[in-house]
Amino acid sequence: MATTPTLDQVHAAMQAVNEALQDNTISDEMEDALNELCNVLQGMEDAIIQDTEEALVNALADQNDQLQALNKKINDLASDLDVASEKIKSVSTTVGTIVSIVAALI
Repeated sequence: MATTPTLDQVHAAMQAVNEALQDNTISDEMEDALNELCNVLQGMEDAIIQDTEEALVNALADQNDQLQALNKKINDLASDLDVASEKIKSVSTTVGTIVSIVAALI
């Protein structure tokens, strides 16, 4: 199974090709082949960068979906807490009123 080269590997290959192109003793045919290889390597570099960017965008989108879901859950829970707090306040007021009435009767 073939593996995708890393950017570092592609850059190292491009550097080797560029160094080979500096050799004035290479034939025109070899120079053409090296230039073609350089173009293929540049295409690989572009593909790796694009794949990396797409993976990053997809990962960020997934994480943002999780963030939004957690935010909704927290907002829902906070809303539930507000309702519970209002109910507790209402019960406390009622109990306070009862305590005042009973205290007045004693």
